[in-house]
Amino acid sequence: HRRPGKAGSAVPLNALQSWHHGNLRRATMTLTQSLLIIALLIAMSAFFSLAEITLAASRRLRLRQMADEGDPRAEKVLRVQEQPGHYFTVVQIGLNAVAILGGVVGEGSLSPYFAVLFEKWLSPEASASAAFLCSFVIIIAVFLVFADLFPKRLGMSNPERLAVRMVGPMLLLITTFKPLVWFFTRCTDLLFHLRLHTVENGR
Repeated sequence: HRRPGKAGSAVPLNALQSWHHGNLRRATMTLTQSLLIIALLIAMSAFFSLAEITLAASRRLRLRQMADEGDPRAEKVLRVQEQPGHYFTVVQIGLNAVAILGGVVGEGSLSPYFAVLFEKWLSPEASASAAFLCSFVIIIAVFLVFADLFPKRLGMSNPERLAVRMVGPMLLLITTFKPLVWFFTRCTDLLFHLRLHTVENGR
């Protein structure tokens, strides 16, 4: 059971079959790993979306009541609401970083499979374009539903109870990414002051 090759060489059939099955296993593992990464990114994005909406929607009167009842986390949320700049900066850093990574991982993992499917009816160039479009639409739809719409609806249902649970991890992230938070905050302040200066000069 040997297959002839070039210059009289021969390749065992079992070796070819093993090589083929190995490639399939590697492709499957790669897709599985990519899907796990996408699921992790969705969870991270949902966390930041939930942190954003719960802080914005939490009522200070209810938080004060929870703090008076002995919940120290409610007091932390109240302090963050007084100066929420760093909090929302971390939220935006997280959301944008996750969105970029999700697009890269999602397109790279799904496009090859769609391309193989579309090549049955389209040219290779058209298949690649169609595969990219399908991957893009699927990733956007999945992130929109599970990482944005659902977390925000969940956060609006009981913002104060969720906000006190989110404030601890968010304060830790603010401390961890303090240099980045400082940099983006200063950039935003600079642009805002430049805008005010331009408006004042235009009067």
